[in-house]
Amino acid sequence: MQWNSEVWIKSIFRALVIFSPLILLIGFYRNIPFLFLLGLAIIFLYGTLLLQSRSATREIVLDTTKQVHRLFPGDTDQFYVKLLHKGRWPSYRGELIFTHRAPISVTGDVESNSTAKGRIEVKRHFALYRQTSFTQIVPFTATRRGTTRISNLTLQVQDPLSLSGQALAYNGIFPTEIVVYPRPLPVQRIEHLFSQGSGEAVRPFALFENVSLPAGNRDYSPGDSFHKIHWKATARSGSLQTKVFEKTVVYHWTFVYTILPDHKEMKSLEDMENEISHLAYMCQFAAEKGIPFEVYINFKVPGPMGMYHIPTGSGAVHLSSILEGLARIDRSNVIVKPQIMWNKMDRNFVGTSPFVIFLGHIPTDPHSQILIKKWSRSGGRTFYVEHNEEHALLMPYLSLEVASC
Repeated sequence: MQWNSEVWIKSIFRALVIFSPLILLIGFYRNIPFLFLLGLAIIFLYGTLLLQSRSATREIVLDTTKQVHRLFPGDTDQFYVKLLHKGRWPSYRGELIFTHRAPISVTGDVESNSTAKGRIEVKRHFALYRQTSFTQIVPFTATRRGTTRISNLTLQVQDPLSLSGQALAYNGIFPTEIVVYPRPLPVQRIEHLFSQGSGEAVRPFALFENVSLPAGNRDYSPGDSFHKIHWKATARSGSLQTKVFEKTVVYHWTFVYTILPDHKEMKSLEDMENEISHLAYMCQFAAEKGIPFEVYINFKVPGPMGMYHIPTGSGAVHLSSILEGLARIDRSNVIVKPQIMWNKMDRNFVGTSPFVIFLGHIPTDPHSQILIKKWSRSGGRTFYVEHNEEHALLMPYLSLEVASC
């Protein structure tokens, strides 16, 4: 059964139903045709109303095809609610009612703020005839980052004489979800991490040699690694030769967004939205440049990590997965202590040269300093995003990395 049914009858008609047997008996024994017919009419109408209410519960079927809409703020789209009439009752008429949250605004309707958890209620009229279907197309506009489900779906069915009404509340989860991605906000200087510097000096950690792509050889220079010596070319030329490889852009970025667990020090909602938008921009930049990246956020989620972590990947599908995760971030999420997250990151960085970009809370405690210097000694680099009302800037975390920006 899809519906929970609740029937109500107007008080004046309810009183007539209660006294209808008396009216019928008075009309019969006193030989008053009007009262007798009135009693019969009241009983007939009451029986018809009960039959309609029972039929509606069985005969009205809601289409539960899954609908997921993903879009950015300002984009428009539409979803639908489809009702099927699979019975013999002539028709059902009334109002279709549902609620949604603020990430979207439904257009072309009269909306009213609901008292239940700030949800917005939408009403539409419907008419459903025997063995037919009714499809209500609902256009909407994405207003801000977040997610919402269409919930509290209810049909208010009325009888033709408006003597009674019936509320059919859908007892499942209506499978329509809308995901609004964060709007990307630019971060200045991030392009410096991708491009090569002019002259002989290159930006630290921007380019590496790909040993799988040999590009030739050159004369040996002091300081060249022993394993780079090209022995065959050395034998042919009679002088030491060094292998030359193609340059390749660093292929693994780690974005770390940290929220402090102390609610007294939590940033304003606007600051938090801006930081998420800056993170979305940098993820989009990495995806467009073909740089694999991963994301850590100290929000507790089910899984082996115990917090939000999207492993390293690249491409449009990877970016879409991360943007959806960013859309689901909420201030009510349970927060993992930053030190726990950084320790888990450190274990994952074993044997690598990490490239880390911090957003949100920037670690300054002694324990974090030890980890970051450890990453630096292994060849890693660390940056952070500094932002204000006007712009966001990528800054080096350690003084020795100043030249990279």
